[in-house]
Amino acid sequence: MYKKGIIIVNHQYGNASKNIDYKIMRFKEEFSKLDIALQVIKNDGSLSYIDSNGAIKLNIGTCDFIIYLDKDKYLLNLLKKENIKVFNRPDFIQLCDDKMLTHIALSNYNIAMPKTIPGPLNYNLNDDNSLEIITNITKQLKFPMLIKGVYGSLGLNMMYANSKEELLDCYQKMKNQPLLFQEYISSSYGKSIRCLVIDNKLVGAFLRYNPNDYRSNYFKGAKSKPIKLDSEYIDFVNKISKILNIEYAGVDLLFGDTGPILCEINPNAFFSEFEKVTHINVAKLFANMVVKKIK
Repeated sequence: MYKKGIIIVNHQYGNASKNIDYKIMRFKEEFSKLDIALQVIKNDGSLSYIDSNGAIKLNIGTCDFIIYLDKDKYLLNLLKKENIKVFNRPDFIQLCDDKMLTHIALSNYNIAMPKTIPGPLNYNLNDDNSLEIITNITKQLKFPMLIKGVYGSLGLNMMYANSKEELLDCYQKMKNQPLLFQEYISSSYGKSIRCLVIDNKLVGAFLRYNPNDYRSNYFKGAKSKPIKLDSEYIDFVNKISKILNIEYAGVDLLFGDTGPILCEINPNAFFSEFEKVTHINVAKLFANMVVKKIK
């Protein structure tokens, strides 16, 4: 019988510390009911290295599985190469941590998404061709539009532009990182649907809304309430889950004029608000999924 799991977290929780603490607390509660102990380890630079002979060295002790709550893709891939069972799957975490890769993975499947343009990478910061890039972007996207870092969550690392001048200013502030430019879905101003998928099943959803900001994130003052999805939205999420083979994720939807539009997918979605609003025991469903997959 499997008796031990490890939770790996970033050495700094940052803005999400309360949500991560809640997640860890709930996981410990539900896994303990299955006679499985969980140990929390911080990814502080001491957990792994590649030896001079090319061998992978891990300093995590023995375990039967790992719940990976960090975004460090290098440690993640070392764990994968050592054939350690990780939740979520390493390929899925990397795919959905990069918003542009998420859109690419779901392209050509008839999944409604905002029109999205990958931003050119900047290698020489002294050779500024920002105006040329912005001019080309505005030929393909109408205002208002969003400019996002491909990495980021909680409504951070994203800016809104309503003119070419604003977009140029936003780009100048963000151009030193991988970016995407995206159509703004005005029909979904300040509101979105957070759906939760566990083991390829849509387990529930709730509405997030913010009348004072275009973002529906809680760190921007949004509120939430229960929502009953109609069949179109349910089928939409199930289709995405089937394509990506989702073990666990928050799937965020926007309200389009003619139906649901995919916003993004969070492979390490927090669930304190989800459990409070929907009264669904997310931690229990997750624990049961893990036990089923490691047997």
